[in-house]
Amino acid sequence: MGGDALGIRLERLHEIARRARRRVVRMGVVERSVHVGASLSVLDILVAIYFGRGLRRSGEKPTERDWLILSKGHAVPALYAVLAEAGVIPEEKLEKIRAIDGLEGHPDFTTSGVDVSTGSLGQGLSIAAGIAYAMRLAGTEDRHRVYVILGDGELDEGQVWEAAATVSHLGLRSVVAIVDVNGFQLDGPVEAVKTKGDLAARWRSLGWSVIEVDGHDYEMLLEALRAADVAGRPTVVLAYTRRGKGLGFLEASGGQHIDPKHAGSFTE
Repeated sequence: MGGDALGIRLERLHEIARRARRRVVRMGVVERSVHVGASLSVLDILVAIYFGRGLRRSGEKPTERDWLILSKGHAVPALYAVLAEAGVIPEEKLEKIRAIDGLEGHPDFTTSGVDVSTGSLGQGLSIAAGIAYAMRLAGTEDRHRVYVILGDGELDEGQVWEAAATVSHLGLRSVVAIVDVNGFQLDGPVEAVKTKGDLAARWRSLGWSVIEVDGHDYEMLLEALRAADVAGRPTVVLAYTRRGKGLGFLEASGGQHIDPKHAGSFTE
């Protein structure tokens, strides 16, 4: 793709992200328990997958399509915002986030556009392994990808590393794990809660292809997704992000929730 075409494409992704960020903030104003910080950190990754790379379907069977698993399910407002942009979820439904007759506070597969129910951290990569193995049995693993988005705090869970070892041992090359490395988890800064060590080295030691990117840089994200398509083995993208991206006071504090008076406090 030529430089000018790429520039136009990148600008379009930024425009989509700006609209999606406003949706996330609106949900955070409607329902104060919404995890705005984590949603804003992961949002550019979702935009890159949905509107940059695109999710592909070659048939009607579960093994004949790409999958997106938001393992860090508390960031689901970002997914809802992206699905609203795609016309899958009506805009007015966003106003019913966490309402009894509205959208769930974590991904639920009964919601249009949501592939897998998640919420209990650590399970998404195991689910991805099962889907990828089914693709191998069906002969479709080279045509489709299983994207699973994890948080860096989620890597505390032993199940993640069991799944990572299994995926590598089986050579499930359709699995693309993307870690939203924003430096925070529920109980505070990630390194203060539990030291992670050299994340890139840990994944490489298990046989994964490792790519490190700025998680808010679309050119880097798209190049990483292209590289994952041809890697020939499981790929993990370590995407370094900022919690609360786009809201200066959240970026500065690493906070999760917002007060209605901050609804217009965008820095971009």
